[in-house]
Amino acid sequence: MNRHRRRLRWMLLLAIVASLAVPLVLGGRSLLVDLPKIAPGWIALLVGMVLLGWVFNSFRLRLLAAGMGGQVPPLWSLGAVIATEFAGAASPAGAGGALTYVALLKQRGIRTAHAAAMYAIDHFMDGVFFVVAFPVALLSLALHGGFSDPAWLLAVTLTLFGIGAGLFWLLLREHRLLIRLFGRVLRPFHLSAHRRRRLARWLMQFRQGVRLVLQLPRWQLLLLFMFCAGHWLLRYSILAVIISFIGASVPWSYLFAVQGVLLLFGQISFLPGGAGGVELGYAALLSPFLDAETIGLSLLLWRIMTYYFYLLAGLPVFLAMLGDRAWRLLSPGDK
Repeated sequence: MNRHRRRLRWMLLLAIVASLAVPLVLGGRSLLVDLPKIAPGWIALLVGMVLLGWVFNSFRLRLLAAGMGGQVPPLWSLGAVIATEFAGAASPAGAGGALTYVALLKQRGIRTAHAAAMYAIDHFMDGVFFVVAFPVALLSLALHGGFSDPAWLLAVTLTLFGIGAGLFWLLLREHRLLIRLFGRVLRPFHLSAHRRRRLARWLMQFRQGVRLVLQLPRWQLLLLFMFCAGHWLLRYSILAVIISFIGASVPWSYLFAVQGVLLLFGQISFLPGGAGGVELGYAALLSPFLDAETIGLSLLLWRIMTYYFYLLAGLPVFLAMLGDRAWRLLSPGDK
């Protein structure tokens, strides 16, 4: 267990150093002068936006759990969301978030496969939101001259979503075929018949869980999407608020598109929170609108609210809900 803690400590330390390096270099001494001038009221507004986004996600969790025939208390669901956000921010590519989500739902008596189905539907709904929102944002950019060729962002987003939606549909409709394919893929590994049967049973339970949620009344599914949209609109508006109160001007639709790209950067980075890659991408994409000092200040404030705050607020909740075994969820590759 100590090994897991040491590994996590060093990974987070490296991530924080990499994350701080870019804004400090860009902002220089002016960063240290301008940062204390930020009014407490603005900080309170940003914190409130983060907390409200978490509340929206807690409602999503409760609706999905209801689809499985389970009930989760409001305070517990909020804690589960915060712990999951911490795990995603503290692990490479956010892998710990999914494991934490499933582990917490197991505590409430929900099967592992059903919990995984809830997680898949939750992220499928995120994909639906972005497919709706991205074309709107990019069309706004094209009409207002935000940048000359927004089509590449739309193409990448739709391609990724299309792949994910296709796999999701395949799992629902062709589960028997997938089970046979899994069996062939795993055959060279000489898994026992018992393990193969367990895997097939898990896939069947996953599919059953997805169908249970999709059988919710339409008004509940619509409410689920509304909470999803509310969360992402709040989260992606944080940067616009920061840019506004430091006296700069960047089109909101451009900021929305930029954060979508940076989210992809974070998912493929080997450091927790996409540290380093996110900051470099931010600096490159905002440079047409902002000078170096403003980029440094806005980047630092944005990462404080969407990364460092997730770590600081989430750690005690994460440990309180999962205990000592929590550390293994953040480094699943360790044995």
